[in-house]
Parts: sequence; C-alpha cells; structure tokens
Amino acid sequence: MKKGKAAGMVLAVVLAAGTMFSGCGNENGGNPAGESGSSESAKSEAPSGSEKEDAGQGEKPEISISILERGNCPADEGTMEDNRWTRYINENSPVTVKWVPVPRTESVAKINALFASGEAPDLVWEFGKGFMDNLYTQDVIQPVDEYVEQYSTSYKQYLEAHPELKPYLIAEDGKMYGMTSARTPLGVANHGMWIRRDWLDALELSVPQTMEELNAAALAFTKEDPDGNGQNDTFGIGFNYNWITIMKSMYGQPSEGMTVEDGVVGDWVGSQGYADCFAQIKSWYENGVIDPEYVTDTNYEKQRQHLVTGKTGIYLGSYNHEAEWRELKTNVPEAEWIPLEPVETSYGRFGLYQEPPAQAMICMNKDCENPEAVMMFLDWLIDGGWYALAYGEEGVHYNLVDGIAQKTDPDKVKAEVGYAGEYAIVRDEVIDDVEKYITVTSAQDELSQEYAPIRANALETAMKNKFRRDVPYTPSTELSAKYNADFNTIITSIEAKMITDSGYSVEDGLAEIKAEQESLGLADVLAERQAWYDANKDSF
Repeated sequence: MKKGKAAGMVLAVVLAAGTMFSGCGNENGGNPAGESGSSESAKSEAPSGSEKEDAGQGEKPEISISILERGNCPADEGTMEDNRWTRYINENSPVTVKWVPVPRTESVAKINALFASGEAPDLVWEFGKGFMDNLYTQDVIQPVDEYVEQYSTSYKQYLEAHPELKPYLIAEDGKMYGMTSARTPLGVANHGMWIRRDWLDALELSVPQTMEELNAAALAFTKEDPDGNGQNDTFGIGFNYNWITIMKSMYGQPSEGMTVEDGVVGDWVGSQGYADCFAQIKSWYENGVIDPEYVTDTNYEKQRQHLVTGKTGIYLGSYNHEAEWRELKTNVPEAEWIPLEPVETSYGRFGLYQEPPAQAMICMNKDCENPEAVMMFLDWLIDGGWYALAYGEEGVHYNLVDGIAQKTDPDKVKAEVGYAGEYAIVRDEVIDDVEKYITVTSAQDELSQEYAPIRANALETAMKNKFRRDVPYTPSTELSAKYNADFNTIITSIEAKMITDSGYSVEDGLAEIKAEQESLGLADVLAERQAWYDANKDSF
C-alpha cells in the first residue's frame, strides 16, 4: 500500500480544524460496500489533492449527490450536508459536491419524491439493481456509457478490470444506466452456520457433512444431555431471522426463487426441494429440536439467550457473530463454537446467501447538466480519494501495520470517521490476506485476538460454496412486483402453519401454495420472465 507524503500533509491541514467540522456515524462503519457493514483494508493511495481541478479555469464545477441519512449524527458533529469530510472532499476533489440527505428507512420513497418534484440531485444511489431498474422504468435517469467512454480514465479502466459488474449496470435497452464498484469478500459474505464442537466431542460425533448427519447431531444435542448437567434443557437448533432462508438455500433455492433449468424459467417455491425443506423443519419442531416458543419470539431475543447461555448446539445466523461469541465465552468458558459449512442435501451442496458483487448502485439524473464533472469525481474517488473517507488520517485515526490500517482509538475513529465512508460511493478496495486483515483490524485485546482467526475461518467457510444464482439478477417489472407483494403477504403464514400445526401437513401447505400461485397469476409472471431470460441470457 502506497501513501504519499503530500497526501498526508494535505489531509493534516484540512483536518487541523477538526473541532470546527462535523460528521455522522452509521451502523455500517461508513462503508457503502454493503449493508453487512464490514470495514475493509485497501491497496489504494490516499487522496492526493486537486490534480484535476477544472483545468485551472476558475471555480470548480458543482455536482449534487444523494447521501443516506441514518440518524446517527451527534449534535456536536454537524450534519451529513456539512462536516469535516464534505469539506475535505470539496477541498481536494476536482469538483464541489452538494450532498442531499435522504432518510435511510425511506430512501427509495424520498428519491422518487425528489424526482417527482424536479429536485433530485445529479447522482442518486441505493443498493441493488432493482433500484436502477425502477428509475429506468420511470424514465428519470440517463445512460452513462458514452460519458464513461468520453470523460473517464480511471473509472473506465476499473470497469474494464471488473467485467462481473456489467450485468448489474445494464437496463433493458442494453445501455448502461448504473455505476458501481466491487465488494470485497467481507462485503459479500452474509449468512452463516455455527456448531458446538465440544458437544460433538462429548457425544463422539463428527462435524456434519450431510443433512442426515446434521439432523442426527441436532437430535443428539436435544436428547442426549450434551452439556452433561443432567437436565433436559438444550436445543439442537437455534437461529436468528436468517434461518428459513438458510434452510431453503441448503435445499437449492436460488436467489429470489427464480430457477432456470435447461433454459426453462420456473419458481422454486412449491417444488420438491421446497417440500423436503419444510418436512425437515417440521420434524425438528415436532421433536423439540427447536424451541416451540420461537413463533412468539419475534425479535429472536430468546433464541439469542439460548445461544449465549450455552443451550444451543447448532446456530443458523450470520457468518460473523462476535458479540454472541464473547457472551458465550463469558458464560460458558469451555464452549468451543466453530463455523459450520452448509451441509449437502439430496439436491447438492450450496452456499448460503451471499451479496451480489456490486456495491452501491449509482444512477445519473436525466437532467444532470455536467456529466463530465460527475466522471471527474468518480475518477478521483477510484484513484484513491475514497481512502481517507474510509480510514481517516494516518497517525491520528490509524497506523499502517503490514500495509493495513489499524485504528488508533476505536471510539475516536467511530466519532470522527465512522460516517465518512458513505461518501466513498465507489472505491477500489482489495484484501490480499483476509486473515491478516482481520487480525490487524480487530481490537488488540486478548479476547478480540482470540476471535480473529475464528472470524477468518467463518468468512472462508461462508465463501467456500457458491450461493445459487441461476441468473445474476431478476427482472423488475410491474407484473412481478405486484405478484411478489401479494404472494409474500400469504406465504409466511402458510409456512408457519406447515411447521407448527400438527393438523396441517406439508402436503396441505403445498396444495394451498399452488392454489394461491394460480390465483395470483404466476403463469403470467413466468411467461414474462421466460421472455426476459431469452432476450437477455447472452449478456449474463
């Protein structure tokens, strides 16, 4: 990792008036790489001033960009429109940026309202291709292919080096309406499974590799007193809100349930794999493997308590559970909680949910008056302008250890830099050695360093098997949107009945699902998706 002395001097000057400037924190550590909130190490240089400033022709051009307002801004730190980092950007980038906050919980609605009133900024961004597709359908954004080709150098080269991003940026007319950058593994990994290895050892069981072995371990953890306290107080399976999706993934559900087999588009919900998935879950419920009170545990807090007090054997959740691991080690020091690879079912071995490679989805307002200035800003960011926004000032917020930014004071970094990554809407960030990165960036106390290799192993485990995506993305159409909205209000209650109602079989659920699918027009949706797939498959 290279760091220029000039860059450090510029940054120091800008931040010298730190108490005058302001900033906001967010739950993602200021990382727009994905809602998973991981912070990552980098290989890019820190910002190096205003080399591209409007060719010396007076004032810098001005552009406007939306920014997510997460509501975490301390009063004495200012606002997302005006803080030490917005001023840093305007001081060092080739443009002046006006930031337009949109509430995080209402971002899409707010952006739509801004377009409707004619007040939308030059660039708007959110996450997911559906965001771009919806704006394309409204005819409020414009293609950017020619602007990238004509005005960009660094971002153009970046896209050429990352062809995996292209399918997410193209609209139905074959033109590019989105701009983005790639996630690192820490931004891709999401769902994960864990197991008590000390319980496996106590019961002389091996780490499960198949669903049959997972089921056997879950039953043993429930029935055979794995903690040796002589009481019937353990559960084989525990979980958070990811659990149903994790189970479906292991039985072969692709992203958003859209299957493509031998060129034919279908819907996984209601399939034999779907039926087998819920038959297994229902068996666990009937045998006490999962807490029967989970239905009323809507925030999964009771499930969490089972876990951290040492009463759960297998946990279906996320790949990174440091807080839960810490509490479990405090309550049950002898517990050995390890990542568990998704097991093989009769349908194969699949990865659990992983984020798509594209980070923030950035779109250009159809009324943007200076596309060249937009590309100047993206070039500046991708060239290294993102670095200080992600990590702050060297020697103040971080020190380099083996080329990796290690926080000097976590509380200071959270207050002064934690929000700033939101402004790095594109970044060229690479992790060459994940385990070293996690070790360096973790807190340096003994417990954090004990967890660091476990987290690295969990990340490797989460990424070992590819999550099933038969297509890189699913089409966003009015017909599909209406079907999904209507069906999603029904399916959750049907699935709950299949699991918990002894008088309602999985077969009963499948029959009800099929009737609802027919009533809501699934055949028309599949016909539309088939036509879409046939028209776009060569670009995937």
